[in-house]
Parts: sequence; structure tokens; C-alpha cells
Amino acid sequence: MSGQMALRCSKTGRLFFSTADATEHAEAFGKEYANFDEVPLDQKVWVAVETGRFCYSEEEVAKTKVRDPDSKTWEEKTVAYVMELQKKKDAAFARKEKFFSSVDQRKLELMLAKNLGKTRSAKALHFTRDKGTIEAAQAWLAENEALPDLDKITDDFVEEALASLGDVVMTDADVVMADERKVGDPNPPEIKEKINQDLLKQVMEMGFSELRSEKALYTTDNVSLEHAVNWLAEHAEDADIDLPLLKPPPVKPKMSKEEAEAKALELQKRLREKRAAEEKEKEKEKEAQRKESTKMMAIAAEKAKEEDRKRAIEQQMREKEEHEKHRAELKERLRQDYIERFGCEPPEEKDEEVVKEKTSKEQLAFHLNKLKKTYKDTNVEGLKTCLNTLKVYIKNLHENPLEAKFKKLKLENKAFQTRIVPFDGALDVLDVLGFEKKEDCLEQRKSTPDGFLCGQAIKFIDLMLGQI
Repeated sequence: MSGQMALRCSKTGRLFFSTADATEHAEAFGKEYANFDEVPLDQKVWVAVETGRFCYSEEEVAKTKVRDPDSKTWEEKTVAYVMELQKKKDAAFARKEKFFSSVDQRKLELMLAKNLGKTRSAKALHFTRDKGTIEAAQAWLAENEALPDLDKITDDFVEEALASLGDVVMTDADVVMADERKVGDPNPPEIKEKINQDLLKQVMEMGFSELRSEKALYTTDNVSLEHAVNWLAEHAEDADIDLPLLKPPPVKPKMSKEEAEAKALELQKRLREKRAAEEKEKEKEKEAQRKESTKMMAIAAEKAKEEDRKRAIEQQMREKEEHEKHRAELKERLRQDYIERFGCEPPEEKDEEVVKEKTSKEQLAFHLNKLKKTYKDTNVEGLKTCLNTLKVYIKNLHENPLEAKFKKLKLENKAFQTRIVPFDGALDVLDVLGFEKKEDCLEQRKSTPDGFLCGQAIKFIDLMLGQI
């Protein structure tokens, strides 16, 4: 294989595997496209799986990916592989052309004149060939107008269509007849019997020989006088214009009408089943993608929520530290002022008296910190239970501010007596939140609890539980 060569257009990079193809390319596009380089068949190339495009270097692949996003997956191959790929494409194209030639060409031309489209017209004529009328083909088109691939010719369809025919154009496996024609011989009887005699007479009256007239009418399927004359004008200089037509090959036995109809119905059924299976698979893929997308969105939302919560806690800690620092600095300045004025240390203030002058939020922080400092080393489990119980009371009040049952805490309740009362500072927290002592309970003094303060209390408690 290494001794064989392909031709590469130096202008476009296109490969040609025969001198005839390269010459045709140069003649079609001009002298700028007439320069070719020889390329060995074992030279490496990179081929895109999705589009079939190929490049000669990895740098060229990188550029092509930018220009053509559809070419995603690239595989390292050889020029020989590209040649085989081209052969397969040419063979597929030839099979499609064979399908088009298998239908009645005169009827196909009439349908094309009505702007019905070549592919759908050929399909309609194929599936209604047992009836053999344009009306039947048009009725088939109207019935199958909604088919998504009505204007597509797939390889599978072509194989099935050709397999269902008993009189298709001869294949490569058929016997090739020897060409023994010579000028002066008449057209074979099999040709003559298919000629419209009235049209033949009209063509010959215009001065054309019988042989040429017959060739024109046979080739144009006896469509009209105009078609025959145009054909004669276009082929007047052909080298074989005065040679008789070849004898048609023996036709393969046709299927019966019932067999042809059954085969056509089977083909349509298989195509419908294939489309249904493909659509079902696409729907499954879409549903799986939707579920995965929903799952990923939920995970991302939860992660964002958790990050926001962490940032909020960190911000509160920073604000608290800054507040404490500022408070300590202010307290120290006041102490120094007192010493300068009176020459001695200022008298100690009782914490309870100082706290009462603070905001409700600051009072909450004070009493909760007092709980933490008092019990974190001596009774940490009891402290956790106390804080969690306080959180339940406050959360119920926060989420249900109009529910009367959450506005009262019975003093004789066992949980209250064992989880709240023994811990110094817990009752003070409830007092700040608006609970005042009645005969047998603590009751909200406000008709509507302070929602903001309750929310802050819950955040403080969560913060403390995370620290102990």
C-alpha cells in the first residue's frame, strides 16, 4: 500500500484517488486548483468521528475544532482509511441513485413539475407501484405528510426498498453483455416495441433517422416530442449517436401484486417501528437528563444555602468580636478617666445592672454567654440539653406567633423543671424574649412576639451548640 499514491489539491487539501477525478476538479474550478501533491496512502491523518472531516496535523485539528464545533472526537487514521471511507460514500450514493432509477421516471418527472420534491415523490411512486398511477402516489403523500423523514433517504431505507424490488437495474454481480454493436444495425426488437409509433413518425418527419429517433424516444420514456428533440440536440455530437442501443438485460421475475403489496407494507411497518424505538430512546435520554439536571440544581442550591449560612455565622462572629473589642476599649478609656479624676480604681459594676441598660439583642448574648461560661466545663451535656430546649421553645414561638399554646410555658412541666430551671441564665433568656411569670406559668407579655429577636436567639444558640 505504501507504493500507491493519492493526489491532494494544494489549494483546498481535498484528496483524489484517481487522475480523472483530479482533472475534473481542476477543470471545474480553474487553474488555481490545478496543482496537486502526491500523498502516500500510509500517511497519517486525523478524522472527525461526527462529521468525517479530516486534517493532516494536530495543529490543523485544533483550528478545525474552533471553526466547526460539531467535529468533537478525532481519531488518528491514514489516507488509505479516508479512501475506503470515500468508496463507501460513493457506493451509498450509487445505491440511492439506483433507488431513484427504480421508479417510473416519466411519472417522477411529472410529479417534480408539480414541485412535490424528488425524494418524497420517489417514495410515493415506490410504495404505490402496484397501482401505477400518479393519483395513487399523491394520495400516499397526503396520507403520510406528517412522517418526519419523508424527505430523507437513509441507507436502511434504500437497502429495504431495493430488496423489495424484483426488476431493479442490474447490479455489479449481474453478467455484463459483450458490446458487438456497429453503425447501420437497427435497434433491438425489445427497444422498438417500447417506442410510441405516433411520436416516432413525428420525429422522423423532422429529418432525424429512425435509429436516432427511436433512441431519443426510448431514452426520454416517450414523454413528448419536445423532450425527444431536445435530447437529440444535446447528444448530436456523441460518438455513439449512430450506434443502436444495447439489448436490455433480461428482467428479473416480478413479484406478484400480493407479494409486492405485502413487502411494501412490511417495509413501512419496519420503518415505523424503527422510528418509534428511536423516539422512545430519545425520550428516555431526555427524561434522564432532566432528572440529572434537577438533581444537580438541588445539590447546587443546597450547597449555596449552606455557604450562605456559614458566611452569615462568620459575619456575626466578626461583628461580635469587633463589638467586644470596641466595648473593651471604651471601658478602658472610662477607667483611665476615672483614675485621672479621683486617683483610684472605679468601683465594680454589677453585671445585672449593666445588662439591663443594653439592647434586647445584647441582653440575649449576655445571658447565653453566661450559660456557656458557667456550665461548659462542669456540665456540658446538661448545657446542650438546656440550649436545645430553649431553641425548641423559641422556634415554636417564632414560627407560630399567633398560637396561644406556644405563648405559655408551664412551670410544673417536668422538662421545664429539669432542663431550664437548674441552669442560671436560662430563665433570663426567656424573660428577654417577653416571657413573664404568672401563677403557674411563664406567659408572653406581648400579643405578637418579637420575630427578629427570636430569630437572633436561634442563631446565637446554633452558634454556641457548634462551639461546645
